[in-house]
Amino acid sequence: KKSRSVFLTQMPKHTKDVSVDEEDVEEVLLEEKKDDEEEEDEPSPAEIALKFVTDLPSDVRRRVFALQGIQKDFAEVHAKYLEEMRELERRFETLYQPLFDRRHVIVEGSSEPTEEEISSGAKITEVKEEGESQQPAPEGEDAVKGIPNFWLGALQNHEETGELITERDMECLKFLNDISAKNFDDPNKGFSLTFHFAENPFFTNQTLTKSYFMDDEDQSEITLEKAEGCKIDWKPEKNLTVILKKKKQKQKGGKGAVRTVTKEEPCLSFFNFFSPPQLPDEKDDEEDDDEDMDELEDKIEQDYEVGRTIKDHIIPNAVDWFTGEAFRQLRLPPGLLGGDDDDEGDEEEEDDGGHHEKLKKIVPPKEPPECKQQ
Repeated sequence: KKSRSVFLTQMPKHTKDVSVDEEDVEEVLLEEKKDDEEEEDEPSPAEIALKFVTDLPSDVRRRVFALQGIQKDFAEVHAKYLEEMRELERRFETLYQPLFDRRHVIVEGSSEPTEEEISSGAKITEVKEEGESQQPAPEGEDAVKGIPNFWLGALQNHEETGELITERDMECLKFLNDISAKNFDDPNKGFSLTFHFAENPFFTNQTLTKSYFMDDEDQSEITLEKAEGCKIDWKPEKNLTVILKKKKQKQKGGKGAVRTVTKEEPCLSFFNFFSPPQLPDEKDDEEDDDEDMDELEDKIEQDYEVGRTIKDHIIPNAVDWFTGEAFRQLRLPPGLLGGDDDDEGDEEEEDDGGHHEKLKKIVPPKEPPECKQQ
């Protein structure tokens, strides 16, 4: 039977709006039965391909068989390529980590950079060469620790994540002192993101996590099996994902007595990222129409793209997003960055045989686990 192309699960059939008249109900049921029979009679793609090849002239058919054999050989070589890519990614992830750890301690202020590290920064070196006066660093209570608002600035300067941050979120994200990403043992199986927070007045968690679980059985496309966020332990009246609204209502049994109640209503927030959208159960999906499912599908794809953006672009190039350098580069005319003229800059799709290709399929995530305390 036909299924929605971007979902692994079969979407329930939606019936038409009908009256209670028995004849109308029977007519609708007969129509649905007929539709089901027609769908069952439709040949599968494999059957269509087989018939197509069978109907070819014998000499052409033999050549097609030869090409199919070559395709099989290519698939075997490509599988080796993918495995080497996975091993390469695992190896370089280990090499990246000491650099990210060093960045972390400088950003949070637990360590100061060395003179060698400072001089290796191209922009700082240019400032010194131009002879600009350098203000002495404040000392004591006025001394600035680390690099304030580093990760907030990096997230805000990227269009994909910046549009998720509200004014209410900004104060909380000032306490974000690191973001790390880790591939699963098999990078094609997914990855996790960890947001590290200093002690703050908003929640008690030291880390917030988000994981994406992938399926690479079909090498031609990447499949999102599920996305898992985590439970945020908000402090009283500090939940940024809801707003408190006071409403007046009459008390039960009272004569004109009115009381004021406070209710929570969901609102936009960056921290909704840790509660990813989920597909409804089939029993709950019967009343949803195609338009609702399309909207949900878009939300799930957008959530995945935000996760990949943080992992592939913001974490590796955080200082460039913080300073705005990466933002500027994306908007330079083609060819000014030393690349090909047809490289637009903002299209940074990677091609490793399917690992970083655009998300093709989605299945519903499960209930999020609680965040781990450290």
